[in-house]
Order: sequence, then C-alpha cells, then structure tokens
Amino acid sequence: MFLWIFLETAFIFFSFLPGQSVLFLTSTIAASAGSQLNIFLLFITFVVAATAGAMVKYWTGLNFENRNRLTKKISDSDQMSETQDFFDRHEDNTLLFSRFVPFIGLFVPIIAGTSKMDWKRFNKLNFAGVLIWVGACCLTGYYFGRTPFVQKYFTIIFLILVILPVIIRFIYNSIKKVR
Repeated sequence: MFLWIFLETAFIFFSFLPGQSVLFLTSTIAASAGSQLNIFLLFITFVVAATAGAMVKYWTGLNFENRNRLTKKISDSDQMSETQDFFDRHEDNTLLFSRFVPFIGLFVPIIAGTSKMDWKRFNKLNFAGVLIWVGACCLTGYYFGRTPFVQKYFTIIFLILVILPVIIRFIYNSIKKVR
C-alpha cells in the first residue's frame, strides 16, 4: 500500500492509480471484523507515502529547467496552466485541499517547486494537506466499512471506486478533445 500511494503521489506517470479509492477501500477492509489490517498503521503508512511522494514532485518542479519531451508536454498542458493560475491566487488552500480535486492535485507539488516556494513552508502545508486527505479518506472508509450495506456490497463498491476514476478521466479527455 505504501508503494501504491507513493507512486501515485510522486510521479505523473502513475496518476492513473486511484489513490483516494485505495485509501477508502483499505480502510473499509480494516473496519471488517477479523481483518488483519490495522487502521492506525494504514493511516501512518499512507501519510508517510503521500508526504514523501509530494516531496518528490516538489523536487521535480524545482528542477523543471532540465526539460525533456515529457516535462515540456506537462508544462505546456492546459491542466498545468489552470493549476498554476489557481495556485498563484490560493497557495495555502491549494496545498491543503488540492488532493480532493481530480487532476489539479497531481500538479500542485510540481507547481510549488517551479514557483520556488519555500521548502519549509511547502513541507508544513504539504503535511497538513496529507493529514486532511488521508484522514478524511481513511475515516470515511472506516466508518462506512462498519455499515451492513457496505459489508454486503463491498465487491460492487470496490469495482465502482476503482473503475469510476478511469471512466471520469476518459470522459474528461473526450470532452476536451471535442472542444
């Protein structure tokens, strides 16, 4: 689970991994009677993985001057431009809550690096944002994992939460191409 969340938060290439879904689903499993997963260990694992992943993205943004084809494509993307504009207006709140916004959250640590945001300030806000994100997803998953409905239909809910982000991204890209 550490590797999953780390890769999803550290590298754009792994952005297809459904991080929020994993946080929610593993917490749901931890709530099940007889589960070997411990919610507190999951929480700590996810916080460390997401914090470290965002630090890697910050460092990537800091060193964006060394451009290759991939970094040029990322920096020229519409999502990156939108995220940069939003980041410039709402720096603190963006770092705290961007993980909940699909696609925008992927670029925020990179933009913090390209903007040469103070490292200590980035780490403080990043850590607080990770606590909010992991805490909200894990607590929600753990709470709902204790309900009979979720326990009964867990497999269906799992499939929906894993497949839904892929479908949303496909629809988003299709609409973007039409425009």
